[in-house]
Amino acid sequence: MASWPDLSPSSLLLMVRTTLLVMVGRRPAIGSYDATPSGLWQAIAASVVFTVLVTIYPGLDSTPGLFFAAILLHVIGIVLLVLMINVLLRALGRPAKLLPFVVPFLWIENLQQLLGGIIQSLVVMTDDQSLLIMILPVAVWTCYWLWRVGRDIVGKGGWVAAAFIGISFMIDVSLLYMLQSRLPAIGG
Repeated sequence: MASWPDLSPSSLLLMVRTTLLVMVGRRPAIGSYDATPSGLWQAIAASVVFTVLVTIYPGLDSTPGLFFAAILLHVIGIVLLVLMINVLLRALGRPAKLLPFVVPFLWIENLQQLLGGIIQSLVVMTDDQSLLIMILPVAVWTCYWLWRVGRDIVGKGGWVAAAFIGISFMIDVSLLYMLQSRLPAIGG
C-alpha cells in the first residue's frame, strides 16, 4: 500500500538542503533523491506546499478564487510536465530514467520557486521593485542545474536537456496566460 508523501517541515527542509548541496556541487544529483513513486509524489506535493507558502502573502489582496485557481493550475502544470517528460523519455528509449531524472528536476524547480517566491514577497513587503533583479541569478543558477541534471541523468546530451527546460517553461507560460486571461471572471 502506498503511503502519503512526507511533507513534514523537517522533511521538506532536508530536501531543500539536499537540493542546495547538489546545486553547489557538494552532492551528486544521482543518488541524493528518493527516485521512487513515493519520492515523485513528495516532490509534487512539496511543490504545492511551496506554491501555497509563496502565494499566500502576496495573494492576501486577491480573491480566494484567484488563489485557488493559481494552486490548481500549478498542480495541473506539474502533472502535465511529468507526463510530457515520460512521453519524451519513452520516445528516446530511456523510460527507466523517468524517476531518477524527474525527482531531482522537480526539486530544483521547487527550490527555484521557493527562492523566487521569497524575493517576490520581499518586493511586496518593502514595495522596492529593484529587489526583483535578484530573481535573475536565481533563474540562471537553477536553469543551469535543470540542464545539467537532464544532461547527466538522461544521458542524451545538452540539447535534450534544454528541451526538458523548454517544455517546463512552455507549460508554465501557457498556464500563467490562462490564469491571467481568466482574472476578471475569477476576481469577480
